[in-house]
Amino acid sequence: MKKIDYQNILSAVALFAVVTLSSCGNDLKVSEADDHAMHNHQSKSASEMQESYGKVFFTNIQNGDTLTNPVALAYGVEGMEVHPAGEIIEGTGHHHLLIGLDSIAAGQVVPADKSHIHYGGGQTADTLELPTGNVKLSLQFADGMHASYGSKMSHTVEVFIK
Repeated sequence: MKKIDYQNILSAVALFAVVTLSSCGNDLKVSEADDHAMHNHQSKSASEMQESYGKVFFTNIQNGDTLTNPVALAYGVEGMEVHPAGEIIEGTGHHHLLIGLDSIAAGQVVPADKSHIHYGGGQTADTLELPTGNVKLSLQFADGMHASYGSKMSHTVEVFIK
């Protein structure tokens, strides 16, 4: 029987509330201590999954491809299952697209902004307008509370967008 770490659960719930309210355009004041706790949230599943990683990948593009806007992207995962955000279930998570960025360290929460696209509904594809020129795209898998599984569950390509 697994021991439940209520501190991590409370931190994750607080972070989920901040991300949800922020994405709705509401202003929310967060204390420095709360902000620090939320950004250092370490998911049990992220830590426990260190030994049993699979891999994530783009199913329809490769490193060095030349693409035209709008760009259709499709995401795959092996060794884990895609599950919507909101709860931590061992062996599951969801995709995040990092535009112009590398992977996020294991256990760190993936930010929500224009460079960090969340697919918390369990989506495995999207069509986006991307910046033109050379663009780095990183696919990052994270748990149900957006805590990254780290570089082992990340895949980066560099493409040219016309």
